[in-house]
Amino acid sequence: MHIPLTVGRVLRATAAAALLAALLAAPFTPATAADLRLLNDGFDDGLTGWSGSHTPGGVDPVLWNGRTTARVTDADPAAAYGRESMPGLPAVPGTRYTLNAQVWAESGTAYLYLRFRDAAGRLLAGGANAPATGRRWNRVTTSGVAPAGAATVSALIYSGVADVGTAYWDEVLITKDVTDLGVQIESSAPNATTFAGGSAYALYTGTANVNPQLAVIDLATAKVTRKITIPDSAATPTVGGWAAATATDGSVYLGTYPNSKLYRYVPGQSAVTDLGRAEGGYSFIWDLEPGAGGVVYGGTYDQGRYFRYDGAFTTLGAVPVVPGAQNVRSLAHDPAADATYLGTGTHAGLVRYDNATGRVDDLLPPAYAHDSMVGGLTWTGGRLFAWIDRTLLVLRVVRAADGSYSATTDATFTDVDLHHSPARDGKVWFVKEGLLHSYDVAARTAQATGVRPGLDVTGYTWSGGTLVGLGAAVDGTRIFSYDPASGDWSNRPVTGAPVLPAAINALGAGPDGRVYTGGYLTGGTGVHDPLRGDGDDDRPDTPTLSGLSQTDSVLAHDGRLYLGVYPSARLYGYDPGGAWPPALLYTGGAAGDKADDCEPGHGPPPQDRPYALAGGPDGAVYLGTVPKYGKRSGALTVWKAGTAGRTLCVVPDQSVVSLAWAGGRLFGGTSTRGALGVDPVYAPGASATLFSFDPATGAVRLHPLPLTEPKAVTALKEVGGELWGLAGGSLFTLDPAQPGTITVKRLFPDPDYAARPSLAWRDGVLLTVPQDPGHVYGTLGEQIFRIDRATRTATVLLTVKGMEGLTADGFGNLYYKINERLYRLARP
Repeated sequence: MHIPLTVGRVLRATAAAALLAALLAAPFTPATAADLRLLNDGFDDGLTGWSGSHTPGGVDPVLWNGRTTARVTDADPAAAYGRESMPGLPAVPGTRYTLNAQVWAESGTAYLYLRFRDAAGRLLAGGANAPATGRRWNRVTTSGVAPAGAATVSALIYSGVADVGTAYWDEVLITKDVTDLGVQIESSAPNATTFAGGSAYALYTGTANVNPQLAVIDLATAKVTRKITIPDSAATPTVGGWAAATATDGSVYLGTYPNSKLYRYVPGQSAVTDLGRAEGGYSFIWDLEPGAGGVVYGGTYDQGRYFRYDGAFTTLGAVPVVPGAQNVRSLAHDPAADATYLGTGTHAGLVRYDNATGRVDDLLPPAYAHDSMVGGLTWTGGRLFAWIDRTLLVLRVVRAADGSYSATTDATFTDVDLHHSPARDGKVWFVKEGLLHSYDVAARTAQATGVRPGLDVTGYTWSGGTLVGLGAAVDGTRIFSYDPASGDWSNRPVTGAPVLPAAINALGAGPDGRVYTGGYLTGGTGVHDPLRGDGDDDRPDTPTLSGLSQTDSVLAHDGRLYLGVYPSARLYGYDPGGAWPPALLYTGGAAGDKADDCEPGHGPPPQDRPYALAGGPDGAVYLGTVPKYGKRSGALTVWKAGTAGRTLCVVPDQSVVSLAWAGGRLFGGTSTRGALGVDPVYAPGASATLFSFDPATGAVRLHPLPLTEPKAVTALKEVGGELWGLAGGSLFTLDPAQPGTITVKRLFPDPDYAARPSLAWRDGVLLTVPQDPGHVYGTLGEQIFRIDRATRTATVLLTVKGMEGLTADGFGNLYYKINERLYRLARP
């Protein structure tokens, strides 16, 4: 019986006896699994699944050092004792297999053998063995390539002829060279919702390999009545969508990414219609709004276009519609005036666009000029509701005598969720600080209720006099209902909502030996128990842990798991075995001033993407971050239990994307790429650099690299007292005591950061594994490699398109990800 979050195995006598009886009563059929699983690999069920292949006797199940084990007792120097895992697992000739086991050699020498047999069960040449000695638990590993004719692979625990001694065996686990461990994270969170005829139409995001789905949800029964997969093509793949709107003719329109496509769904039909792309190039349709006569309006990224669809696409106004805007992030339409309000970014903009004349009027209050985005707009009750970085503005739009328009602010509310209701009886409803509030349009006042909806609402509607919202909760899609007249409310789960895999954004090994993965965009956390995966590669081995948005970095430090989470560069801490979600420790998005960008005499801007994490010997945790949209200067955050934490400028106009502790100081690597929305993407003429931070004095020192304008230092690692780093395809090393002397060796051509700018934030990884002290492992540009520590020579182990990330388990195996799937490469 494997106990999660522990290293050993503890015998539960009653349960083990019952399970053993069940196993003996029925024949064993090995499961089809991503991981190869030996039957009874931890001897929790005695010796079931282990056949004697040598001198009879000598092996028995016992409890040793708190574990269920197989004891091999060899007192005869003329006999050999052992047990082999039978039946063997399927083997493929030419494939390398690796055995791992825990062994306590109380006396003598214990041996672990890898065995290959043909289809008739005959033993073939090609087995490998690993000896072990020592009166403690030792991890032993042996590898071998299946020879021609091999049909099965098995494990043998053994004491040979001429050997005497006693050994205790536990956790005999096996892996092949490359293993697809399958989907790790699932999501049932709608990204966009619209309503028509008593139903909600919710759009669920997929991955590069799994198409998104539209769910039709009956609001009365809270049941999905139809699920429709959104089509695409290899040339224009559809991953997900943020936009949904119901046109005046009752048709439902959906806007998707990364192909900027528009789809129409007619309620009652079984498929959607692909209407084509709203503009050239890969991009997003961020928002959609209905106009008169079945027309829909939309806004896009990255050309900042505003368009109309009435059977054909028409771009309205200039491109971009607001000078300098890359995103038309939000829309609101006033049908009486035939005017549309556009919320733009990356530098926040808010304009009124007259669809008849093309006139554009600027409405953004000056106080929000330094924000990055107007993220949400609603025209209702004769007012414009604008959502900017969790602040809700209620704006009164006024026409002057010369025909121009301006806006005055009726009310301002902070810490408000994105979506709010259509006006009814003179009131608009929204969630502030977790509580449902009403806003009286005429009185310009808000009133809190005692109701906590408990979900991230993606759309509101009215059903009679009842407010209805649909969105995501920790356990999936839910419907929130509230009757303002009576105060009655409910929160109901939706039955049959789509559950789709989420792409893996970050991965790392936890202090409990598990591999943790963080979901891209929709969030969620996956947990993989190494070498013990189940047989369903299209579903996670363990239920997805909810409660965190997109994780950008993972760190095991001082027995805790730390996670850097986007947006707002949030740091969470988790004690394995404790309650989930983890505790929020620090928010980098709350630090700094939106008007600042590390100019001389000024601090950092608010931070957003925590791509780098490192731990100090005093328990401090350090974050290296990319700033909020439209800014160039990342920052270094220092957090320690009992302190408030602080965020510091280190290298103006550059992001901090790698960190490592070495020689009593913290070292950091920068990227010349700023946040999304900066133009040009890379700081002109800048060179990524190495810096050091002295925690005692707070002093920052730059250590320029002897390279020609490197774009990014994406990996740092302390290796045997030295600091190693990757800058593009070059390896650099230095003595932390003499950081002015830097040695550089070209390993690979520089990655094409111009074609793939995201690589300049997170391309490289360097790591060491205790099982192989002579090498350093790394990844760069879709390849995994091994560097000889003595010669600095790199050997490429694997090259796979789409590969990203690298971490290692306690056996020394390597893990990487491709889209939503986790893979393991057995260490050579």
